[in-house]
Amino acid sequence: MKNLLGILLCVLLTAGFVAAQEKSEKAASPALTVEKIVVATSVENREPVGENTEFEASVGTVYCWTKITASTTPATIKHVWYLDDKKVFEIPLEINFASTRTWSSKTVQTGNWKVEVTNDAGTVLSSVTFTVK
Repeated sequence: MKNLLGILLCVLLTAGFVAAQEKSEKAASPALTVEKIVVATSVENREPVGENTEFEASVGTVYCWTKITASTTPATIKHVWYLDDKKVFEIPLEINFASTRTWSSKTVQTGNWKVEVTNDAGTVLSSVTFTVK
């Protein structure tokens, strides 16, 4: 009888451990994934045009374009723009479909730029850097 109780207890503990591990692995899987991120001179037909990592100051406006996949919608991401490591602009973007292309734009000046894509919690999902000369 003691052996049977010991075996039963061992089975229950193992099943609980496996269930907890599966739950932890599901929680660790990202709800939002950046499939692609680029900077460009414009966006036409929902696609980036003039992709580059260096732009002349005369470009005026640069677009940060991202392709996002989401396991849960709706969701929100942010494009956070930095000039020479100083945050200069932040914009929330709604994600309403499992696969979404979205973008933001900024009038730029000379310097080293970075755009971070973050989730609601502020976790950086991806980033892109570029230079304006």
